Amino acid sequence: MNKRLFSAFVTSMMFLFLFSPGSAFSDIFQWTDDKGTLHFTEDESAVPEKYRDQVKKIRSQEGSKSTSSSASTKGQGRVTKTGEASRKEPINLNKIESDVIEAFKTVISLWKDEKYETLYDEHGDKKSRTAIRKEDFERGMKVKEVGLSTSWETIKDIRVEIESPTRVRTTAKIGCKLKKGGDTRHRTETYLMTLEKGSWKIDLQKILRAKF
Repeated sequence: MNKRLFSAFVTSMMFLFLFSPGSAFSDIFQWTDDKGTLHFTEDESAVPEKYRDQVKKIRSQEGSKSTSSSASTKGQGRVTKTGEASRKEPINLNKIESDVIEAFKTVISLWKDEKYETLYDEHGDKKSRTAIRKEDFERGMKVKEVGLSTSWETIKDIRVEIESPTRVRTTAKIGCKLKKGGDTRHRTETYLMTLEKGSWKIDLQKILRAKF
């Protein structure tokens, strides 16, 4: 085989590899059915027609950038993958939501009681702890003139938006007042939480920057 034929052969094989349906560049599509079950598939045509208007491309596999999107957490909350590539266990979205809410309540309780060291060590995400030293976090929290209210009014209307099994955004009405005293007022805030080593951690930078 001469060099020209060999070069043409190699080029053809590379083309087939890159653009074949099973290549590493195929996309993953996501949709949620009427029961709240989250589905994944690599074949967009496999999505039932009634759900095609809500299909979201959540990521491209190796070789292209990821594309993330939010998914509904209402309903029974199971995640499944459609097609031959289905190998993952179903993910219970209701459990994720309940675990996140419990973790968030713990964060608020520590914040309210001004236990900033524990809040930093046990509930801060890795990114925050890398960006902020513990001493700076504690000092910044202590000099705030406004703190969280100490009554049942501290937290209301918690909502959880699940972006992925390891990343959520938690929104709630937070009760606050002047540390020297005063009436409680509420402000709706959203906090990013990530799953790290089996526990849900919060963005400490958002807490430190909070201005009620």
